[in-house]
Formats: sequence, C-alpha cells, structure tokens
Amino acid sequence: MRPNDLPERWKVKLQDHLIAIGSKYKTLGSGDFPRDNVVRINFEDESKVEFRYAFIINAPELQEICVFTEHCGYHIFHSYDELNVVIEDPSDSLENY
Repeated sequence: MRPNDLPERWKVKLQDHLIAIGSKYKTLGSGDFPRDNVVRINFEDESKVEFRYAFIINAPELQEICVFTEHCGYHIFHSYDELNVVIEDPSDSLENY
C-alpha cells in the first residue's frame, strides 16, 4: 500500500506517531525509518514475514498493527493473540511487541 492508499483510521494514527516522535512534518520522511531495525511477524500457521527499515504502530482498539517501511509501503495486519511480532534493534536485543 502506498501513502495515498492508507486508510483514514491509519492516517490519524500515523500523524499521532509523528507528533509523539517530535516530527515537524505530517508525512513520513526517510529520516523517520530506523536504519537497522528488522521487524519480523510470525503467524499461527508458521508463516513469516520480515521487513527492514521499518517500524510498527499498534492499534489495539482497531485490532490491527501497521508496519511502515521505507521502501516496501505500508502493511496492515489483523492483531490477535497468536500473532508474534519481534523487533530486532541495532544492538541485537529482541523486543516482543
């Protein structure tokens, strides 16, 4: 999905995120994407997906997470108990979302 295709509910979430990180812009720029992060999502059927230069916004009230990537668009996933999201940061420590 490209920026113009992002559903309105996620445009609001993204703007809230940009405000929270202190951005002076209302849209994402290349500096908003972590350089070394790897986001991995493991699904209940053992399928997996991995994104580089990405970050996640969690929206429990929507039962969704959105992965924002610098080069591969934006991806919305239904959030459920068995969904395992891992963010590998530059220091090689793992963070479960």
